[in-house]
Amino acid sequence: MKLNAERIRTLREQRAWSQEHLATVAGVSTRTLQRIEAGSAASKETCLALAAALEVQMSAIVGESTATDVHVRPTLAKSANVAASWLTPVVLLVCLMVWFGYNIGKDMADRDNRATAECLQGDEVCDPSRRDIDGR
Repeated sequence: MKLNAERIRTLREQRAWSQEHLATVAGVSTRTLQRIEAGSAASKETCLALAAALEVQMSAIVGESTATDVHVRPTLAKSANVAASWLTPVVLLVCLMVWFGYNIGKDMADRDNRATAECLQGDEVCDPSRRDIDGR
């Protein structure tokens, strides 16, 4: 089949893919892709593989060049990578905040419980206003 080499090249460059990358994604050799972009014909299987890799209909890459622009579907892979790159640090930050909050609250509760126990053991009346700087 005769492919539109210019359209394939445009679709590849819109994704900022090298010939090697597109060939790998499509499952064809780099040399095959180089020949196709130079204007050689390709098998139907190769056409289907390239269309699938570029996420377009096969009709978008088969045939002669026209003046119409090729519309590319937005890929979710890029947005998924962006989300994944931010998700891990955010989850770790939230976990650290919860851990620190829990430990600080636990330490404050332990200190208050010790102070209450010391107050109840002594004969004197516990007056919080009479405590010194150390809290005793």
